[in-house]
Amino acid sequence: MRRLFQFLLKRPLTWLAKFSGSPDKEAVFKSLNRLLRMAGRKGRIIKVLSFDAEKDQFVVFSDQHKGNGDKGDDFRYSEQNYIQALTHYYQSGFSFINLGDSEELWKYQPQQVIDACTAVFKAEAAFQPHQRYIKTFGNHDLLWKDRLTLEKLMGTNFTLPLPVWEAVLLCTTIDGQSLRILLTHGHQGDSLSDNNALSTWLVAHLWAPLQRYLRININTPSSTTTLRNKHNRIMYQWSGMQNNLLLITGHTHQPVFASGFYSDHPANQIDKEAALPLKPTYFNTGCCCFTDGDITGIEISNGDIRLVKWYDEPTGTQRKVLEAISLKQVLADMQ
Repeated sequence: MRRLFQFLLKRPLTWLAKFSGSPDKEAVFKSLNRLLRMAGRKGRIIKVLSFDAEKDQFVVFSDQHKGNGDKGDDFRYSEQNYIQALTHYYQSGFSFINLGDSEELWKYQPQQVIDACTAVFKAEAAFQPHQRYIKTFGNHDLLWKDRLTLEKLMGTNFTLPLPVWEAVLLCTTIDGQSLRILLTHGHQGDSLSDNNALSTWLVAHLWAPLQRYLRININTPSSTTTLRNKHNRIMYQWSGMQNNLLLITGHTHQPVFASGFYSDHPANQIDKEAALPLKPTYFNTGCCCFTDGDITGIEISNGDIRLVKWYDEPTGTQRKVLEAISLKQVLADMQ
């Protein structure tokens, strides 16, 4: 029966996914503008947090896509590096911002992921009692937007209530100048996952279970170069138009540091329109499910912002700084 439904539905569902997953500039701009307008309002849309750039420390990881440990689980290669990285950041006093698609709920039932990832959830939950854990949702773990479902399933790992936000806004002042850092998963502009309450319910409760049953592999920005470039370009364009604001997203699985402003390597440059002047306003965490077991993330600490990688060595998990610059310099170069 599954094969029959695969034959009948694969083509229309794949078309629909590609259509919805291709970001539209106007829709992305509208969604990100909405997020900024929601700053300071009550609810679980955006968490606003003031911080001291010289003293406070944050690490940002996204796109773990935790599964049930089978051959289709993209996270299984990175699990140990991820746990070791979180242990380091917990012991070093960092706050952890979990930026969405942490659980792969399009492929797997939530309880399967929870049962298979006990050690991982324990490493994440260690930050919570110290008010150092911030969780946002992405399009592949959109189910956590449903508070009742979240509290039903996550109570064994986390202390309830567990707020799950759409975005985080970090605010600081450097040499008398304000700097804001907006962090969100980056699926804004996806007509299925970033729309009204009806469409998000349909994705979480109908679309994801249907994809799991049919076992259809659908291209998304994380697996399609054209969509990755389009996504990064649009996000960069929006961030470059803002006043003293940096944008950090995930979603594409492609690390980006300061729009490539401080790098001469073409691979680190935003695929942008030539008419746009380059500004160091856009960052992307990359992901925690590379097939070689590497994970990448963004650190904010000691007045700096860094792109880091954690990887395997014979002596154990190692950390490497790929790019780094002071927030003071970024703020100056944005002007």
